[in-house]
Amino acid sequence: MYYLACFGDSLIQGFPFGNKASWVAELEATDEIKALNYGLCGDCTDDIFDRLRMLYLPENVRHIVFLGGANDILQGVPEKFTLEVFRKLIAWCDDKKYKLCIVLPLISSDDFLNRKLLNLRQELQMKFKDKVYLLDLQPAIGLDAGTRAKAYLDGVHPTVGTYKNMGAYARPLLLEWLKQ
Repeated sequence: MYYLACFGDSLIQGFPFGNKASWVAELEATDEIKALNYGLCGDCTDDIFDRLRMLYLPENVRHIVFLGGANDILQGVPEKFTLEVFRKLIAWCDDKKYKLCIVLPLISSDDFLNRKLLNLRQELQMKFKDKVYLLDLQPAIGLDAGTRAKAYLDGVHPTVGTYKNMGAYARPLLLEWLKQ
């Protein structure tokens, strides 16, 4: 069995439904993955990283999944600061011998927010694609505006069905990464 520590904001936590309805819970649909959910609503990347550094992870955890960035944008955190947190996260994981997967920020159903989300996604891909595993869950949600509008409750947080789709989509990709 592979153990994953999943850190992030509401999109890891499974808001508004809770941990058991999150896409992280769906990773455990087979007996191959045990996913520990450390998501907390409203957290920015620096909050998530601080929680990761402060927590004592079980010894059998060697892989970390990290999702953040949208709250940084919503709270007006400069992109430069957010990218620096990701850089520090990667260095910390390297130092601690953790394998890291960064989940790219999800495109919402809000055009204004999407401009900044798309830019952050692009920057993460350009700066870190050769340093960590980047997971893009957007195909599980949908790429066109109409599909995205149906996939979210409030434009940002997925429906229960969308969370299930995200987990089912992520499971084989993460399992392949875990086996490397």
